[in-house]
Parts: sequence; C-alpha cells; structure tokens
Amino acid sequence: MDLPTPAEIISLRVKGRGFWKWFVVFSIIAVTILAGRIYSSQSTQGFRERKKSVDSKVRILREIGSSFESSELKKDLQKIENYSADLNSASKVGSVQEKSDSLTLLERTLPESMKRWSEFAETSSDKLLQHVAKESRFLKMESEDRHPLTAKEEERANDYFRMAREEWLSGNKFRRDGNHLYALVLYKRSLKYSLSSLKVSKLPYPEEYKKAADRLVK
Repeated sequence: MDLPTPAEIISLRVKGRGFWKWFVVFSIIAVTILAGRIYSSQSTQGFRERKKSVDSKVRILREIGSSFESSELKKDLQKIENYSADLNSASKVGSVQEKSDSLTLLERTLPESMKRWSEFAETSSDKLLQHVAKESRFLKMESEDRHPLTAKEEERANDYFRMAREEWLSGNKFRRDGNHLYALVLYKRSLKYSLSSLKVSKLPYPEEYKKAADRLVK
C-alpha cells in the first residue's frame, strides 16, 4: 500500500480546514438566529406583562376616580386615559419603538398620579369619618321618635363605622410605605363603609359624597 505523499497530506488538511471553517460559520449563523428569536419572544412577553400591570392600575384608578370628587383628579385621570389610549393604539399598529415609548410614558406617569390621589383620598375619607362620628353622637342625643333605630340597626351602623376607621388606618400604613395603589383601594373601602353607616343610621349623605354613595352603597 502506497503512503500519501506530502502534497496529498497538505491537500487533505486544507480541505479539512475548509469544512470546519464553514461549519463554524453556519453554527454562528444558527445560534444568532435562535438567540434573536428568543430575545424577541422575551421582549414581547416582557411588554405584555408590563402592559398588563399598567392596564390593571389604570382600571383601578378609573374605578376610584368615580368615588372621589375633585376637579384636579378628573384632569389627572383624563391625562392617564389619553396615555392609555395611545398605548392601546401603539400595541395594535405601532412600531416596537412606539410601543416601548408609550408604555414607558404611562409607567412614569402612574406613580406620581397615584401618590397625589392617595393624599387626596386620605383627607377625603378622614373628613367623612369625622362627619359620621359627629352625626352619630348627635343621633344618640336625639329622641327615638325623630330617628327610630332598632338595636340591630345601631349595631350595624357601629360596625360599619369601625370597619371604615380600620380601612382608613390600614390605608395610611400602606401610603407611608409607598404603596399608594393599595392605599387607594383601602381608602375607597373606608369611604364605602362610612357611607353605609350613614345609610343604616338613616342620616343624609353630605352633598359632596352623594355621587360616591350612589356608586358605592347599594
């Protein structure tokens, strides 16, 4: 058997290097395409999760906005609604950059708005609590003929007032901790329980809380 000549050995080495060269090139291309698909999938998933989070916050603010009367809050809510509409539009037909920009804008706006709202809601729900406490004291001093309440009704009214105060105190704690969204939820509950206490006590709602009562008290 004849051994390969030096020239043939060199030729085989060159061919081998050529094969591995193209193998490496195609491997890099395949890995790049795969990485791009993974990154795109993660980016899309990340966008959806972030959008889901802001949509939830906007929905809660929209619900709470109907419970507290304030012209400033209404302007604030309208701005948020506009940003939310822009985000929904970009999500359907916008470019990747437009989606990212509109989402980032809303994410930056919401914390500032929730902080302002929680400060207002704390004051508003506290004001109603004080009103209920004062009216309840007056009620006890009046005759039964003027405000006839059964023992059960009086107990329910007291329970509602107690729950209203507990929700307000819990809201204060969350607001101090910087969780303004949940603080708002608790202040709304406090408002609802205070209004329920007035209803059970057969006392009128303060004028500025009548619209909230129509929405919150059944």
